[in-house]
Amino acid sequence: MSESQNRRRTSSGSGSRNGSHGSRRTNRSTSSPNTSGKRRKRRRKKRSVNGKIGKVALIVAVIIGFAIAGAALGTVFGILQSTEMLNTSDVMPDSYTSVIYNDEGDAVDKLHGSENREYVKLSAITKNMQNAVVAIEDQRFFEHNGIDMKGIMRAMVENIKTMEFSQGASTLTQQVIKNEVLTNEKSITRKVKEQYLAVSLENALEKQLGSKEEAKKYILELYLNTIALHHGLNGVEAASQYYFGKHASELTLAESATLAGITKHPSKYAPDVNEEESRKRQLTVLGNMLDQGMITQEQHDEAVAEDVFGHLVCKATEEEQGNAKHNWFVDAAVQQIKEDLVEKKNMTEAQASNLIYNGGLQIHTTMNSYMQDTAEAAFKNDSNFPAGDGSLDVTYLISVLDTEKDPDDPKSQSHYEKNATVYSQEEADAFVEGVKEELLDDTHTLVLDKLTVSKSLQAAMVIMDQQNGQVKALVGGRGEKPGDSVFNRATQALRQQGSTMKPLAAYAPAIDTGKLMPGSTIVDEPVTYGGWSPKNWDGQYIGPTSVRQGIWHSMNVLAVKTFTMVGADTAYDYLLDFGFTTIDERDKAATTALGGLTQGVSVLEETAAYASIANGGTYYEPVYYTVVYDHDGNVLLDNESQETHRVLKETTAYMLTDMMRDVITRGTGTQAAISGMNVSGKTGTTNDTIDLTFYGYTPYYTGGIWMGYDTQKEIKNAGNAHLRIWSSVMGDIHRHEGLANKNFEKPDGLKTISYCSATGLAPTELCSQDYYGKTVHSDLATTEFAGPGGTCDMHKSFDICKESGKIASPNCPADCHMQVVLAVKGDTIFSKPKTIPEGKLDISITEVCDIQHGSLPETVDPNAPIDPNTGYTDMIPGEENWSGEDFGIQ
Repeated sequence: MSESQNRRRTSSGSGSRNGSHGSRRTNRSTSSPNTSGKRRKRRRKKRSVNGKIGKVALIVAVIIGFAIAGAALGTVFGILQSTEMLNTSDVMPDSYTSVIYNDEGDAVDKLHGSENREYVKLSAITKNMQNAVVAIEDQRFFEHNGIDMKGIMRAMVENIKTMEFSQGASTLTQQVIKNEVLTNEKSITRKVKEQYLAVSLENALEKQLGSKEEAKKYILELYLNTIALHHGLNGVEAASQYYFGKHASELTLAESATLAGITKHPSKYAPDVNEEESRKRQLTVLGNMLDQGMITQEQHDEAVAEDVFGHLVCKATEEEQGNAKHNWFVDAAVQQIKEDLVEKKNMTEAQASNLIYNGGLQIHTTMNSYMQDTAEAAFKNDSNFPAGDGSLDVTYLISVLDTEKDPDDPKSQSHYEKNATVYSQEEADAFVEGVKEELLDDTHTLVLDKLTVSKSLQAAMVIMDQQNGQVKALVGGRGEKPGDSVFNRATQALRQQGSTMKPLAAYAPAIDTGKLMPGSTIVDEPVTYGGWSPKNWDGQYIGPTSVRQGIWHSMNVLAVKTFTMVGADTAYDYLLDFGFTTIDERDKAATTALGGLTQGVSVLEETAAYASIANGGTYYEPVYYTVVYDHDGNVLLDNESQETHRVLKETTAYMLTDMMRDVITRGTGTQAAISGMNVSGKTGTTNDTIDLTFYGYTPYYTGGIWMGYDTQKEIKNAGNAHLRIWSSVMGDIHRHEGLANKNFEKPDGLKTISYCSATGLAPTELCSQDYYGKTVHSDLATTEFAGPGGTCDMHKSFDICKESGKIASPNCPADCHMQVVLAVKGDTIFSKPKTIPEGKLDISITEVCDIQHGSLPETVDPNAPIDPNTGYTDMIPGEENWSGEDFGIQ
């Protein structure tokens, strides 16, 4: 076909198809052939230009696309390059709850900082709980490699729709990374890092644990121990115990779904916050579990029907109730652990505290729960204490910063303790404001302050097992404990201990060095040392007295004489061996024998000192814990093998114990007795009855108690309240444990020797006949003790007139003579007491009887009338009265 024929056919076809359009086109084309050709050229040219523009645009678009993609890839690579490689340990939670165990291995308390987290293994979490979080949070968890591509695509579509970056498609692995490594910030950078690290973690765990399944289980375990479940609860174990009062291994399906539902929005879905919203979320979780084949329809329906909200526990925490979270013992144990971590593990105090409260430690303490509860109950019972005067003791601690000094200079801060006695909280508040006005101004600002207001009359008590140094119970104050880490009077208060120091500072060193034995005699008499004249508590002086009586009757003069006999340096060294850390060189003074110390000592340290006597002379430093394990179960601190040292010989300890038994049976401590149990101990009272103390022990336990005011003043009407509390608490403990009475163990190396009670020397036959009772006494001594060092040469026999009490004269009738044995030193009757006992004569050996025995007795009145029948005065009995065998003498 020719080209012209083809054009005609095309033209004709166009006309028939386009009708008028084709006709018009024909008319235009036929009107001017030259014009038509120009137009066609222009159209071809236009199409050519448009094509070039399109190609250019396409090229530009491709270039821009590559540029954007390159920029995006560059950004991603930049993010990844700035992301540090992850160790599997990095995803472990950095905050765990530490658990306190008592001496029987029972969990009794928990320590946590800002988070309450208890780590448990996956095997200790019910399968329903595991499935519930997977169903609601990451249904493809066991399939993906750390990131869920399907989830990411879904999130992208949702983000485009909403034009917000709110959907992240985070897997459980990513959430673990976010919780423990990254932040909660919603940003592309964080999300890229999170996804990259999630994949890296899963790969690393798979290699480390040997399979993908094990890696997934470990990640699920981490997740279930890190999720936030409101109220500061982290991890399902802590949440399970809070919400339902049970372990995570005991959760029902319905309870598991409820906890799993909290994670999306804890403050909204917590069951005790919004029951309606929590219920909706729970049903969603159960529905997902059913859809994913994790539970059957029957299980689903049973869980839906279960009323989990009806048996919520949700106990208000002690913090919310305004009370202390931990008892006195736990506070003291935490302090000791902190000190040991600093000393033995080279930690700072801050590091030690962080580890204790956030390290998930397992702390096995020495606390006996029954003993602790018993002691606390006694101290909360106001009827055990004498009525107070209505006053309150105020202690205000305040730290002030001098802003004109370098804040890094320790001297820029000053610390003050201010005390006062008030009668209302309003007065306490006014006192605080007054202190602030005194110390604070434009250049001195408040750093920290703490106010403690307590009932005026206070007390503290410590109970120890003397055989190992373990503290079994400790109470640092009377009434309800006002808070945590508050002032502990058992461990922190340094007080004068009164006469309880006598056995420690005087008698123990004297007996241990062989200078004295329990039967040794010391003269109780007025003495003066450097202008100081100690006096006995009863104001009496009774002359020659045994050491034993000096202890049970708490005689001050004997203790001071013994201290000076031993020497201040020796006595001081013994006190250091007894474990006292707050005495110093200034306490090398005779007043120490009576408890007059420069700073004072704590109830804890003196209880430990007495425990060493109870333990046969071996000292154990008081301990509150046996072992502390770290979060991984490794031993962090071990206290089970305690270092000890011998303070006293066993024989010395036993003799002290034997003498102090008399304090309880007939001395100043009778009200501390425990029925059916041997008790040994010593009472103490400071001047003006400011402090009342008692330290005593049985063959099983040692206990110490102090009573007094925080602001020192006289205790009125106290009587022996502290002794009764001690007896009540210790007696209850021994009865509860079913402890049978037994004797204190007597060691070898002891004997019994006799003394002249007047001279303290070996007695003669005359000594046993002393008129005033200073005869012979026998007591314990060590076998190596040579004896009192001589024989009595004071006891002598004197011929005394029965009527005058003086040396009999030749004029004294024979029946008036009386042979009397007396201990005489020079012209002084050494054995004569200051107060003459009833039935005894006040004998004088320096005077001779001057009574005219033949004269009329002074009792006859010379002016009395004479009876004419008998010739006797009315003062003389009649003859009939002389007929009896007694001759009328009554």
